[in-house]
Amino acid sequence: MKIGVMLRHLEEKGGIVVYTSHLLHELLKLDTHNQYFLMYHHANLLGHFAAYSNVTETVVSAPNKLLWDQIAVPRFAKKNQLDMIYNPKLSIPIFTHCKTVWVMHGGAQVVVPHVFKRFDRWYFTLANKLYARSATAIITMTHLGAEAIVTYMGADRQKVHVIYEAFNPLCQRLDPAVTQEVQAKYQLPDSFILFVGGLSPLKNFSNLLHAYHRLQADIPHPLVVVGFNRWKFSKDLDLVDKLGLSERVRFIGFIPDEEIPALYNLAEVFAFPSLYEGFGIPILEAMACGCPVVTSKTGCGPEVAGEAAILVDPYSPDDIAEAIHTLVTDGERRQNLRELGLQRAEQFSWRKCAQQTLDLFQSL
Repeated sequence: MKIGVMLRHLEEKGGIVVYTSHLLHELLKLDTHNQYFLMYHHANLLGHFAAYSNVTETVVSAPNKLLWDQIAVPRFAKKNQLDMIYNPKLSIPIFTHCKTVWVMHGGAQVVVPHVFKRFDRWYFTLANKLYARSATAIITMTHLGAEAIVTYMGADRQKVHVIYEAFNPLCQRLDPAVTQEVQAKYQLPDSFILFVGGLSPLKNFSNLLHAYHRLQADIPHPLVVVGFNRWKFSKDLDLVDKLGLSERVRFIGFIPDEEIPALYNLAEVFAFPSLYEGFGIPILEAMACGCPVVTSKTGCGPEVAGEAAILVDPYSPDDIAEAIHTLVTDGERRQNLRELGLQRAEQFSWRKCAQQTLDLFQSL
């Protein structure tokens, strides 16, 4: 087969790029038979997968994202006689001669639409239904996401396939010498609560701050925040000052992937009370590093974390605060979740994800 992969998003940040990069590397190691045509929108992306002999990397040009998706990519596919188009991120050509595999990372856009920008809500409402109906097959990351795609987007249940993601393979238990180097670089204390994610209303950072505000008199741990600003984040940042937490909350920004595991190793608790996650890669990253997790009972939390985390109501700062306090003060509970988390993380791998994705391609 000739398989086209849409990759205009490869230089972005976030979990979808983690999924794309790790999955493709495993897929290309695994599949040496099919030909892959990797389509970028800019020449600076060329070379990401040049080491694989069955890969052709090319730049496909268009004035904007819509024309790139719906005109330029189908034109390239027809010219090169592609059998299939696969997009790891949220869109596919609606009209094309070949089969299409659409990846929808959960159902946040339809389950909690109020947290997105107005234009995005309009776009998701219209476009997702078109993609869901026109795609030959749909990949999503959890059974919860599959239900959202069928219920809200009108997809045929038979063409929705659940394929679990995994996590950064660098995330594992580390030698103290490695973690101490990162600790010194960012001037981190010996004990802290960690949050990792792009700030937006979806991540529910405001309720985490309210929970932390309730705890500040009872625990000495600062809250360390790793990530970047996405959308509607200014209220979250203003809340730090309004709650008088500017001396207790540390923002260290977006850091290299190779340094993230050290922070999970160092943290006493990982707090991740998102309103909705399509998969929640950071949950498994923390578990693989032996860091106890507090995450939401909404979204993918129960399906991904299983019994290896404390699940909370993300709309209740009191519930979040109680869970964090439990783990900070109860060493036995903390150790129990460490062990359960390490076992849970072992159940997920990019190799398994790649094999199931390839099986789907072959079945089409």
